[in-house]
Amino acid sequence: MPSFIGYVPTPPEHIDGFFELLDLSPADVVYDLGSGDGRLLFAALEKHAGRAVGIDLDAELVKTAAESARSRGLQEKATFINADVMDVTLSDATVVLCYLISQASAALKPKFEAELKPGTRVVMESFPVPDWKPVRVVDKDYKQFFLYVMPPEIGDTSPADTTAIDYF
Repeated sequence: MPSFIGYVPTPPEHIDGFFELLDLSPADVVYDLGSGDGRLLFAALEKHAGRAVGIDLDAELVKTAAESARSRGLQEKATFINADVMDVTLSDATVVLCYLISQASAALKPKFEAELKPGTRVVMESFPVPDWKPVRVVDKDYKQFFLYVMPPEIGDTSPADTTAIDYF
């Protein structure tokens, strides 16, 4: 997948938006597509995920995240891969986190549908997956977080049509 956007880290105050939609357990394998410095994955591990995998195109960010994992003693639980997400199999994931633009959401849709197992949860920040109906939407500050469970329900992606919307 081409690089749709440069590095835009999730601000610390928005990290919890992802996890308000998820209950993580040691059985969870969390993938972050466009993982940057690893901040979402480190938060996932703090919230009891068993393993974390970050994928990013930027070799320097991958190196920084891996060094941070080592310094935190998390090198056995956190893996960072320098690659295009389209070239990495996502089938091990039980949770996928994304903060990518709408074109990336659309490009990833067939990959998610082909590779993610039933029950895998996908949380998208700001940009919903086209034609998928979110199970839940959280509005946090000026951001929206969309939760999908595989296989996704097909329908309108607009939050106005969802039945479970939480406003904070």
